[in-house]
Amino acid sequence: MDSEAYNRSLSERVQLNRQILENKYWFLPVDDRGHENYVPVGRGKRSSDWCGKSRGLLVCKNVEGHKGVTAHGADCSNKVFVRLQHFWCKNAQCPVCFIKGWSVRGAKFIVSRLEVGVKRGFGKIEHVVVSVSEADRDLNESVFRKRSRLALLVCGVLGGCMIFHGYRIDRERNCLKWSPHYHVLGFIRGGYDRCRHCKGGDCYACDGVEGRCYRVYKDNGYIVRVLEERKTVFGTAWYQLNHATLRIGLKRFHVVTWFGVCGYNNFKGEGVGAGVVPCPACGEEMVRSVHVGKRRIVKDLGDVGYKSVFVDDEFDESGEPNYVEVVGGRGFE
Repeated sequence: MDSEAYNRSLSERVQLNRQILENKYWFLPVDDRGHENYVPVGRGKRSSDWCGKSRGLLVCKNVEGHKGVTAHGADCSNKVFVRLQHFWCKNAQCPVCFIKGWSVRGAKFIVSRLEVGVKRGFGKIEHVVVSVSEADRDLNESVFRKRSRLALLVCGVLGGCMIFHGYRIDRERNCLKWSPHYHVLGFIRGGYDRCRHCKGGDCYACDGVEGRCYRVYKDNGYIVRVLEERKTVFGTAWYQLNHATLRIGLKRFHVVTWFGVCGYNNFKGEGVGAGVVPCPACGEEMVRSVHVGKRRIVKDLGDVGYKSVFVDDEFDESGEPNYVEVVGGRGFE
């Protein structure tokens, strides 16, 4: 790792998007020796001057519904909720757009497709991780992806999406180290509740999901784990996308791949819904508005004090509204 080049690169990225300082995965140096073709998302160049530019804001004025509610770390009581909107590109490498643009768009598609699976009776959506065996970690990604997919199917995962992660945080060296694995959102045959609520026993001898996972590990070294129930499918998908891994130099490399009952050949998801943006505090649709108050709103992602969401007073000291709805300006993506 070239520390001088890394520090220069980090400084440049922070100037474009200070949000990368909120997650170690977004700013730690990468130990990519032997795996230089792989890079975490958001480590490329800004796609264009339009990336991250402000295009307006959305406001929820349901002050009554905000009483006693805390959202994004702020007390929303007697406040309106405000969300800044920006132009985002579709490039996963863009340091400006990978968090709020590419990852959000991808998470919406994942949710849309998996919800169709729920309607078709595939069961409950589970969060699964499959880690590549140490013996296979230096193979081509397409090879250990196939072996990971087979391990999932043997463990009872009927299908879903696989999100590729090439690196994990090495806390001792304070960097990202090569450790390929996949985060999976999908469906398990018969569900996982039997194992989740098991009071103890010999998992290895059991025919449940955990028993299958033990036997797969003993057979080929691939570790399959079903994680705790997720709070939201969208939140899980978004988080896993925003610290996924790309393979550079390959035109059609897919960070997300679908398999099993959700595979490309036998599953067609419905389109992502219209751009209705719900208020994090009350769930009502936010509306496009114009700020007419005196407060200085920081809109540049690279400036100190930037917040993509915040609360504010509905009226100023003279009783005039701080935000005025744009006619016909309902929520947009």
